[in-house]
Amino acid sequence: MANLLTLKATLYGIKPPIWRRVTVPDTLTFWEFHFVMQILFDWENSHLFEFRTGRGTPFDFLTGSPPVMPGDEDNMPEWQQDPRTVALAAVLNAPKAKLTYVYDFGDNWEHQIVVEGVTPLAPNTPAPPVRCLAGRRAAPPEDIGGIWGYATLLDALAEKAAGTRKRLPSEFAGSGKLDPEEFDLDSFNHDLALLPEIVAEEDAYLAQIQA
Repeated sequence: MANLLTLKATLYGIKPPIWRRVTVPDTLTFWEFHFVMQILFDWENSHLFEFRTGRGTPFDFLTGSPPVMPGDEDNMPEWQQDPRTVALAAVLNAPKAKLTYVYDFGDNWEHQIVVEGVTPLAPNTPAPPVRCLAGRRAAPPEDIGGIWGYATLLDALAEKAAGTRKRLPSEFAGSGKLDPEEFDLDSFNHDLALLPEIVAEEDAYLAQIQA
C-alpha cells in the first residue's frame, strides 16, 4: 500500500535554520525526489548529488547522480543504487526515519530529511501531487562557497543595509537583492506542480547523451 509522507528537510549548519516541510507519495523515486529538493531549496541542478543513511559504506543506503557518460558506472561504488529505480518507500517508511541529501560536493550543501508522518493512501487512487506545507528563510545562492561563503555574504549584506558598505565584494556579484528571510510558499508549489515535466525533460536529456 502506498503512503503519503510528511517530511521536514533542514539545511545543515546554518542558523537560524533554513527548512521546508513537504508531503510526497512514497512511490516517488529518489531521482524524482532529487528535483523536489532542487525546487524547495532553489538549487539549479548544476552539480552532483547523493542520498545516504550513513557515511557511505556497503551497510548504508546510498544513491545519487545516475551515470551519464559511458564508463561512469566504473567510478561508482558497487553498492550505489540507481536513483531512477528506487522508491522513497525503500528507506523512508516510518516516522522518525532519517536520510541525508548532499548537493554540490564542493559547497557541500547537506540536508537532513526526517519523516514526520506516514498516512496510508486509499487503494487504487492516484498519488497526490507533491506539496510544500511550510518553511523558513531563503536558501543560499548557488556556488557561494558553502556555509562559510554564505556567512560572509550575510555579513556583507548586513553592512550594506547599515550603510557601512557601498557595494558587495566581487565574488558576490548578483546577490545584492537576496532577502535571507524570504519564503514564498506559492512559488514553491507552482514549481512543484511542474515536477512531472521537469523529470521528463531531464530523462530525455540523459537519454540523448547516452544514445
